[in-house]
Amino acid sequence: MVPPPPGEESQTVILPPGWQSYLSPQGRRYYVNTTTNETTWERPSSSPGIPASPGPHRSSLPPTVNGYHASGIPAHPPETAHMSVRKSTGDPQNLGSSSPGKKQSKENTITINCVTFPHPDTMPEQQLLKPTEWSYCDYFWADKKDPQGNGTVAGFELLLQKQLKGKQMQKEMSEFIRERIKIEEEYAKNLAKLSQNSLAAQEEGSLGEAWAQVKKSLADEAEVHLKFSAKLHSEVEKPLMNFRENFKKDMKKCDHHIADLRKQLASRYASVEKARKALTERQRDLEMKTQQLEIKLSNKMEEDIKKARRKSTQAGECGAIAHLPLLGQGSSKEKAGGLGASYQVRLEGDDLMRCVDLYNQAQSKWFEEMVTTTLELERLEVERVEMIRQHLCQYTQLRHETDMFNQSTVEPVDQLLQKVDPAKDRELWVREHKTGNIRPVDMEI
Repeated sequence: MVPPPPGEESQTVILPPGWQSYLSPQGRRYYVNTTTNETTWERPSSSPGIPASPGPHRSSLPPTVNGYHASGIPAHPPETAHMSVRKSTGDPQNLGSSSPGKKQSKENTITINCVTFPHPDTMPEQQLLKPTEWSYCDYFWADKKDPQGNGTVAGFELLLQKQLKGKQMQKEMSEFIRERIKIEEEYAKNLAKLSQNSLAAQEEGSLGEAWAQVKKSLADEAEVHLKFSAKLHSEVEKPLMNFRENFKKDMKKCDHHIADLRKQLASRYASVEKARKALTERQRDLEMKTQQLEIKLSNKMEEDIKKARRKSTQAGECGAIAHLPLLGQGSSKEKAGGLGASYQVRLEGDDLMRCVDLYNQAQSKWFEEMVTTTLELERLEVERVEMIRQHLCQYTQLRHETDMFNQSTVEPVDQLLQKVDPAKDRELWVREHKTGNIRPVDMEI
């Protein structure tokens, strides 16, 4: 007999007189002729193509004989009932809400790259770990699409790139200060060389003294710039260059640690999907075996009913009922096959639960390490920015000091320039170089 398609019958069944409709323990509707004891899966009609008048629907099952309905369907088949229960138990929908991707939890969760998140449309917004602080630990859980291609970049990878970029910026700042030092050293060298120039060395008087002081101030300024360059090297460039010398190695270790946890999470997720697939196949196999068993039972019942009819014709209906055999009992091999399939479903369900538990443990471990590591990266970034700020402040301080020392080198020049007296210089020069004070007179005849 071919089972009716699902949904064919409603609660009210139109049947011809003498026919009753029942539901098997598996939920299948069958029909029994109470006069002839004929059973069928197909809805009977009074004439082909013409439905019978509506009749009342009986909610109770027909009377039983030796534990079976008169139609031959077992009243309480322990094997099929047990398989049905085990099927429900092994269903992934009933294995807990912690498994990603299950029908029950799909409404509340979403899995992206093997990580399970609350569904944004059904779950309320999560409480941030550090509200109002825009902390790393709150905003880098998901993956981001790579702007350079079609792939994705993990949120933690973005944080690592930020850290490595910060290290690179710090290195470039150090190189910038080194170039500044080279300029200072070259400038000091040129000042010192210029201070030794002999141009205008023969200038005399107070102006000559002022000019000599100008040249000396260049030598003093050169010394100031040499000291400035030396301090830039020791107090700014070197600390910037040497700050966290092993930073890249530490970041690589950190990256490998989180990447290993993420790989383990992906592996656990793959195990969950594999176990779910295996469970689905076992359930499909169990359902197929159950259907086959029901068809065999139905065929067996029909044969028994025909035998009962023949005996009824020969010895009378009462005697046939008294000697009616136990209908629909499958062979022990068939029962063992059904029980074995049910047991396999239960094992696959237990394996899925175990895989889900291991997945959740891996995700929890990854979550804990992510929180700890992102907070550490946040602390390192704050420390880096503060360190650079302090050394740039040191640079400006040295620059102010250099300007102050440079000013001090020209102060003597200013003082001597204020003392320049052309009249006095002329007197001194005349005294030194005079040839006589007798003026010429007119010649007499």
